[in-house]
Amino acid sequence: MIALSLLQNNKLKLINKKLSKKVLANQCRIEILYSGICASDIPRAFESMAYRYPLIMGHEFIGRVITVGVKCKNFEKGDIVSAFPLIPCSAQNTKKSCVYCDEKKYNLCDNYDYYGSRRDGSFCEVMDVNEWNLFKLKKKHNLKLYSLIEPTAVSFNIIENLKKNLGNKLDILILGAGYIGQIVSRILSSQGKKNNIYILDRNKFKLDFVKKYSFKQILVSKKNFKKENLVSQLKSKFDIVIESTGKDTNFLNALNFAKKDGTVIYSGNIDKKLIFSKNQVSDILRKQLTIKGIWNSSFKSKIDNWKKSEKFISNNYGMDQLITHVSELDGAADLLKNIYLKKKGKIKNNYLKGLIKSF
Repeated sequence: MIALSLLQNNKLKLINKKLSKKVLANQCRIEILYSGICASDIPRAFESMAYRYPLIMGHEFIGRVITVGVKCKNFEKGDIVSAFPLIPCSAQNTKKSCVYCDEKKYNLCDNYDYYGSRRDGSFCEVMDVNEWNLFKLKKKHNLKLYSLIEPTAVSFNIIENLKKNLGNKLDILILGAGYIGQIVSRILSSQGKKNNIYILDRNKFKLDFVKKYSFKQILVSKKNFKKENLVSQLKSKFDIVIESTGKDTNFLNALNFAKKDGTVIYSGNIDKKLIFSKNQVSDILRKQLTIKGIWNSSFKSKIDNWKKSEKFISNNYGMDQLITHVSELDGAADLLKNIYLKKKGKIKNNYLKGLIKSF
């Protein structure tokens, strides 16, 4: 079985990985069709953010069941599936269920494992996955698009955590026009509420994809951010601010941009050390801000982000345009490296969402 292995920081290599002859009783063997490249895969590969080496990354995927474990009752050969990548302690044979798993808040599990970060993931041809984690897709067409179900579920988790705050005629700012920002704007605009959705990014290419789904697009750069004094222009203007980039400056600016009694959502994985100043903490107090963190998505619970995501993807909302790069496994290392170099500003290319095609 061919896999793309992260041998050490900044060293990716195609390898032949041996598979066990027998599939564990509670697992299904999956032929991976497409794997999405998550923003978190880039620092994991190139900024020493991996939990261990070697590691096969990848946690956004779609595949076909080729072998079914003897204790698996809900899947059969040929099923098209994706998977909730977080393995809660309640789904691990050796772990006692934590209080969050008992409440079916699996994304809040105290003792979780994780495909593609803490254990091997989907940048490969074949992968064994716990039956509990699998999500069976109803449709078997446009599979490339359905490979985006996992990050779309994360976007729905953001929306679910905003429900009490959402109404009409609100000013909502999304920081970042990457995949999560794109989908959040599409979900918000599809709900029929008359809110003003603003989206801020330094990349015009990304902002062009969201024109149809936002009230205003704000293009910034390192040079004009200070020159145009955008922090002052946008200060205390928004009822809701959603940070989706993980940039430390955006975490801090989100507090500035929120109105009094406003809501700030942090959903991006923070990229470096973050320090709140005394004045910024005072601002949180005096504005009486509500700050909410978002982690992963809800799965197999009363509110199931995955079911909503599947339905949403079936309506497309221009999501197919967001897939800007597709690479075979043998070219995946180069694609990941180019994404990293683009992030660092060392090369110029237009990129939004990349997939790795295994079959």
